[in-house]
Amino acid sequence: MQTHSDGRLVDDSMLDKVEIVILSGFLGSGKTTLLQNLLVQERQRNRKVAVLMNEIGQVSIDRNLLNDHTPIEEIINGCICCTSKTQLENALLTLYVQEKPDVIYIEGSGIAHPMEIYDACLLPVIAQNIIVKSIITVVDGNIWSRKNKLSLRIQKLLEEQIRYADQIVINKVDLLTSGQYNQIVGDTKQLNSHAIQHMTTFSRLNVEDIIHRDHPISSVGHDKLHVTEHLHVSSLTYTFDKPINRNLFMEWLEQLPVSVYRIKGFLKFVDDVNSIALFQYAFGVPFFYREEVNLPLNLVMIGENLAKDLLKEQLNQLEQY
Repeated sequence: MQTHSDGRLVDDSMLDKVEIVILSGFLGSGKTTLLQNLLVQERQRNRKVAVLMNEIGQVSIDRNLLNDHTPIEEIINGCICCTSKTQLENALLTLYVQEKPDVIYIEGSGIAHPMEIYDACLLPVIAQNIIVKSIITVVDGNIWSRKNKLSLRIQKLLEEQIRYADQIVINKVDLLTSGQYNQIVGDTKQLNSHAIQHMTTFSRLNVEDIIHRDHPISSVGHDKLHVTEHLHVSSLTYTFDKPINRNLFMEWLEQLPVSVYRIKGFLKFVDDVNSIALFQYAFGVPFFYREEVNLPLNLVMIGENLAKDLLKEQLNQLEQY
């Protein structure tokens, strides 16, 4: 044992290991916002950070939201849990060898099982060089309060993401009634009585809650949930060639089925052709954020049993007006 600079006793075997923090949580829960918040704090502590992001779609949207100087590896067009684990291993090795970071944050896709990611981190070629510091699951309080409207398969996934975390971030609590708040606190404690709970808005979590966690994550047995075979979740990426009508786009959103869980991407509207809009949509709730830089007008949709041909036709029609 050695004494850390802050007075804590640290196991010698942990001193040269790269920390791994796994960010889990369903689509639109606030994982990327949490990642952004943690990266700011890590830089303030002068810690070197790298990021591994997993996107279901064919193109990456979230990487554009991170600091340009953060080393990033990506696994796109597939979920970590069902993409070859060699791909994750290679990405981690690349970050470890080229960047020598203090910590690597892995943001799983919204439909990834956290223990699948954890298992992939422990492949023999990298296990001796890393320590999984924490599995943090972000829970959208609003989605959880309406989870009975989701398919049983998705409800199962939400529960699994909570069950195998050591820290649970219950996010968007400002949107909950007192009854919903008490319900979600009780539900999550029933599913996972050992995890530390954090109640947040905009995924504001203190990085100290991660850095000072010294106990290992336990890899107990879990139910494997394959994305396409069991959850029937898929993605569609559509690229707009020109600005679209904002009102028609909003009308299109209103008629989408509930099985469309998440949409994100960059749009340009005819009433504001000089700016780009970052668009986020989760369970019927749209958000728009103004972007000042030019970015590809890609839109990524994620859902169960997507009617891709119909959706492509509808999106194409939006460009005709």
